[in-house]
Amino acid sequence: MDVSPQPLHQLEENCAERGRLMSEIVEGVLGERINTYLSRIAPFGFSGAVLVADRGTIVLNRGYGLADRAGRIPNTRDTILSLGSITKQFTAAAIMKLEMQGHLRTSDPITEFFADVPGNKEGVTLHHVLTHTAGLLNYTGEDYEMAGRDETVVQILQSLLRFPPGSDFAYSNAGYTLLAAVIEQVTGRSYEEHLRDELFIPAGMHSTGYRLPDWSAMNVAHWYSVQGDFGTPLDKPYPSWHLMGNGDMLSSTGDMHRWHVALSGDRILSEAAKARMYTPDLRDYAYGWEVVETARGRCLQHSGASSHGSSALFKRWPNDDLVLVVLCNTDHDGEVLVSKIEAHLESILASGEVAMPPTIPTQPPPLLEMPEGEFVLPGGGKITATTDSGAVRLVPSNQEAIDWLLMPDEPQAMDAARTVEKTQAIMDAALVGDTGPLADSLANREAREAGVVRTWQALVAEVNPIAVTVLGARPSHYIDESLDVFTRCEGREKVGYFVSIWREGQNVGVLPADIRTGCGLGLDARPVTPTSLVAYRLSDARTSEFEVVVESATPVGLISQRGIEAKRLPPSE
Repeated sequence: MDVSPQPLHQLEENCAERGRLMSEIVEGVLGERINTYLSRIAPFGFSGAVLVADRGTIVLNRGYGLADRAGRIPNTRDTILSLGSITKQFTAAAIMKLEMQGHLRTSDPITEFFADVPGNKEGVTLHHVLTHTAGLLNYTGEDYEMAGRDETVVQILQSLLRFPPGSDFAYSNAGYTLLAAVIEQVTGRSYEEHLRDELFIPAGMHSTGYRLPDWSAMNVAHWYSVQGDFGTPLDKPYPSWHLMGNGDMLSSTGDMHRWHVALSGDRILSEAAKARMYTPDLRDYAYGWEVVETARGRCLQHSGASSHGSSALFKRWPNDDLVLVVLCNTDHDGEVLVSKIEAHLESILASGEVAMPPTIPTQPPPLLEMPEGEFVLPGGGKITATTDSGAVRLVPSNQEAIDWLLMPDEPQAMDAARTVEKTQAIMDAALVGDTGPLADSLANREAREAGVVRTWQALVAEVNPIAVTVLGARPSHYIDESLDVFTRCEGREKVGYFVSIWREGQNVGVLPADIRTGCGLGLDARPVTPTSLVAYRLSDARTSEFEVVVESATPVGLISQRGIEAKRLPPSE
């Protein structure tokens, strides 16, 4: 038996891991099933903390991945993470409590609180702002760019109105910043101080806020994206009124469960106030909550995300007293991590099945030399392989390489080729001002045409493209049995990207995209044996396997499960 002493750093990591596991909660069949899923996907990109409470009992509350990669500090159930736009429900609750106390009414026009409101906004009420039906702009500036309250309010009030108040829905972060300013005007106190005293302390939430909690005693997670380590929000300038009231408040899974418990009673709001707060207006949006009907009854929910890597999800099924809190501190291939696993978690909560990834060895297989460099396919397509933290990052150069890497079979690869060709023709026409083919391609054209054409025109105005290139298609991350087609719009000074989603020959969706470093088209594979790698895509729960071809202990090729070999190029080629 080997009784040689462990290195000090290894002993410290082992002790920290034992301490973390002792503080985590995994109870019952439901808790075990969700923990198994999250533990298995952690090597493939999941990082954060998750809480599930079923009929008043917390069955899962634990962390996954690292809160600080450089310091090797793990996420735990007590880690402080960002709520993103879930922050809006605190702002809405504060407005409702002020109404309960007789200080305002949600029917009040904003002229009651601000001077010099332009005539086209005199009809805007607090109700309009709470439900995103005011027609206000979405953003006033970059999240962590310094901005004061009064200058931001003036910017909001002087901005163009997107539609007459109450006539349509348009999500507005700026609107909730305006509500935070209303709270300060009415109370004479800072927004965060008021929420702390009126909402958080009564709910027992001592780890929620922007700057007032004593964060020095807490583990505040770093955020990670394709751009690197963002640090923590505490490293950034404060306060920024581009964020105030609408996003990125910090909290923990435990505090969010305490918020749920407080809202389940009358400690914070009366039953009448909550009934109004949960009554949706347009697009199922109420006051800081989305209210949707599901198979298990009404669900009160909100999500949030940052371009810097954080994302969050808070879902409550009041009929079953079931709660799900997911707080993440990294993106997933340049996309919102929480959106990739939401459906799978809901399936497990409903006793459904989710295809699990294989178990990854704690230590990489000792005989495998990790493949790095460029690998060329029979048709000339290239795969670039890089390594980081025990994973091999595989990035394709063209559609042949995407097919090799991501397509499960030949028919889907052929469909991808046809769709890429069709999309390129549509984009070539749009580049010279003919958006007719784009409109003709749309499913549900009558409802979508104006919005999609506006999106294209906004991209043209921003980038002024001189070339539009369709980069390729992959199995969709958004809609089953569909394709995501990535397009690059190149201007003289700017470059823009977007994804169009195709199903059965029709365009069913258009989204912005960020594909730096291969985002959206690349794949992270991990070694499972000395000569094999495996990858797992969180969005569609699909596993991909690769065989490493080795000669004289050196990787010389990679074979995908489609049976095609990509041969390694010598470094000089």
